[in-house]
Amino acid sequence: MENSCTPSEPQQAAAQAESASNESSSPAVRVWLVDDNDQLRTLVAEMLGQLGGIDCARHFSSPDELLSTLASKPGPDVILLDVQMGDRNGLDAVRPIKSLTRSTRVLMFTTCYNRAWRERALVEGASDYLLKSETMERVAARIRSSAEDPTPSFTPRRRPSCPPEKKPAQPLQNRQANTIADRSPHLLSRTLRMLRLFSN
Repeated sequence: MENSCTPSEPQQAAAQAESASNESSSPAVRVWLVDDNDQLRTLVAEMLGQLGGIDCARHFSSPDELLSTLASKPGPDVILLDVQMGDRNGLDAVRPIKSLTRSTRVLMFTTCYNRAWRERALVEGASDYLLKSETMERVAARIRSSAEDPTPSFTPRRRPSCPPEKKPAQPLQNRQANTIADRSPHLLSRTLRMLRLFSN
């Protein structure tokens, strides 16, 4: 009599449960966020955390603070780095970051599109140039993407001009609740309330 190699239904259920458990227990992508706006950092961290698979546990208000930490601690998987931060420029920090933690991917995360900034960021070692007007789902997709795929996966739909000598363009209007392009405290608090409603 031949032995059957087909797993029984209980065995199949157990295998599926084990597979699901392995997927859920896979380590989250460790993200550090650098931006001079405290409320925006908190909001971005919360929104990314709700999408799952991302741990945005450390926030920094300036590139100097980030570099000081990297000098004594291992870097994360990904750093989301703003461009304009008061008298500091995130682009100046890309090369020092990569020299301290070569395996960390740096993703620029800024309010406006500037071709010269984008080109410089990629030359300096950044993996992508993302706009805060993009949905968090798209930002999360780039965070989770393979380190072997540094090529930007999308082109911003809107490109407000932001020359270095001028302030960033005004935030875009009529955005969905899952976008970050406005630093207004009123909009941030309203967006958080909407997200909590959607998650219930």
